[in-house]
Amino acid sequence: MLFDSRTVYLGASRDKYEQYCKALDSEKIKYKTKRVNHEEKMTAPGRGTVRSMGGNFGTDKTLYEILVGEKDYDNAMGILTTLN
Repeated sequence: MLFDSRTVYLGASRDKYEQYCKALDSEKIKYKTKRVNHEEKMTAPGRGTVRSMGGNFGTDKTLYEILVGEKDYDNAMGILTTLN
């Protein structure tokens, strides 16, 4: 599924991410997830993370991505579209 997968969700809402994962689980659609927190990226060796240099202003910089196999894409999008 690694090379023939498509993104059905990419966003910053953890609530939507969890809702979509539950919906795909209930329909028995296999999916992969990715979470990227840009605040934890290293700036330069010895300089720390972006968050440690600028502080935390209460914003969540995590992006959530849900990917499904190519053959499940249309079905997954149909299910997730009804949740909006």
